[in-house]
Amino acid sequence: MEIRRFARGDVLLKQGDAVDRVFRLRSGEAEIVREIGTQTVVMGAVGVGQFIGEMAAVERRPRHSATVRAASDVEADVLTLPEFLEQIDHAPGVARDLIERLSRRLHAANERVLRDEAHGEASARPAETPTVGIRIAARSPWLLRQMPEPVAVSHLPFVVGRRHVAGEHAARHRQDLLLNDYEPFRLSRDHFMIVGHSGRWFVRDMSSTLGTVVNGEPIGEHFRKDEALLREGENEVVAGGEGSRFVFQISVG
Repeated sequence: MEIRRFARGDVLLKQGDAVDRVFRLRSGEAEIVREIGTQTVVMGAVGVGQFIGEMAAVERRPRHSATVRAASDVEADVLTLPEFLEQIDHAPGVARDLIERLSRRLHAANERVLRDEAHGEASARPAETPTVGIRIAARSPWLLRQMPEPVAVSHLPFVVGRRHVAGEHAARHRQDLLLNDYEPFRLSRDHFMIVGHSGRWFVRDMSSTLGTVVNGEPIGEHFRKDEALLREGENEVVAGGEGSRFVFQISVG
C-alpha cells in the first residue's frame, strides 16, 4: 500500500480513468465532480476515513464516471484492487455497507425486470401509506415556478424525476413528481425517492448522474451511502450537485 500527498486542486482520479485503484483519505477533504457538457459540477465531498472509487472496484466497472480532486491538502492511502479487497476482509462495517448498497441495487434491477416482463405496467413496486405527514416543496425560486404549492406524499416509495425529451429511453420507475429541466440536465429521469423502513423515513438516490445532497450530506454511487435519514421537521434536499436549481424542502410530521 502506497501513501500519497496531494495539494489543493490536484486530481486523484479522472473521469474516464481505468478502475485499477482505490483511495482512502488519511487527512483533508476531496471533491467529487463530473463534466456535464461544458460545465464542471461539484457533487459533494468526502472526508477522512472514507474510500474513493470503492463501488467502481466492487462492481468491476472498467472506467470511473467522475473526477476526484483535492479540496484541501490531502494525504491518502493508494490501494490496488487486491489490497482493497483484503482491507474489506478486516473491516466488517465497510463490508456491511457495501453489501447493503449492492443489495439495494440488485433489488432495483429486479424491479426493472419485473416491469419489462409485465409489458410496461405502471409499476412493480408495492405502495404503502406513510404513517406521518410528508410534504415536498420547492425551496429555490426557479423550482417554485414549477411547484408553487407543496405536494403531499401519499404513498411510498415516492419517486422524483425529470420529464423525458425526444429520443430518450423510458424511465425505469413510475415517477410520482415529474419536473422539467433543460440541458445540461441537473435532474436525472429517476433521481431520488422517498422511502420508509423500520419506522423511519429516508431519501434514496437512484444512481442519478449528479447525486443528491440531504441536509448537507451527499449520497449516491460516488459516496459512502445511497440514502440519508429524514429528520422530523424540515429537510433540505438538493438534486443535481452544487449550485443546482433543484432545491427541495421535505417536511416530516
